[in-house]
Amino acid sequence: MAYNITLPLPEGWTCITDSYQEFDGAEVTHLDARLADERTQRDKAFLNIYVGPMPPDTSAEDEALANYADMVGWSDDDDDEDPIIEWPFNGRKAYGFDAWCEDETPMRVLCVEVRKGVLCIMSLGAQDDAALLDLVALVEHKLRIK
Repeated sequence: MAYNITLPLPEGWTCITDSYQEFDGAEVTHLDARLADERTQRDKAFLNIYVGPMPPDTSAEDEALANYADMVGWSDDDDDEDPIIEWPFNGRKAYGFDAWCEDETPMRVLCVEVRKGVLCIMSLGAQDDAALLDLVALVEHKLRIK
């Protein structure tokens, strides 16, 4: 089942939505949006949103931890604290973490069960912390998934 992702973005953003099938047959809808800086030829901000069925025997928090392991990884220097943070998101609980992009700009990854059995994984990045928080707030208030 393809999902309809609606996210009205301000002027200047480019957005592409597509759907694909996972190896297990699950259909995932992906929204890729970018705010380009023509002067520097880099993105001022980006967001990737993936929506699909919640994998069996897991939760949004489990998925956040799996994404952390894939994106950030673990090292012997890490403390024993759980790196996953819980945030309120549109009346639900989102689980995720903050990290750094390759260009040293901040990003946030959020996993939320938008409705029973439907998982939304979002990665958002911006040039600085204030812009990232503004982007997270925009997505929280404007994102609609059907």
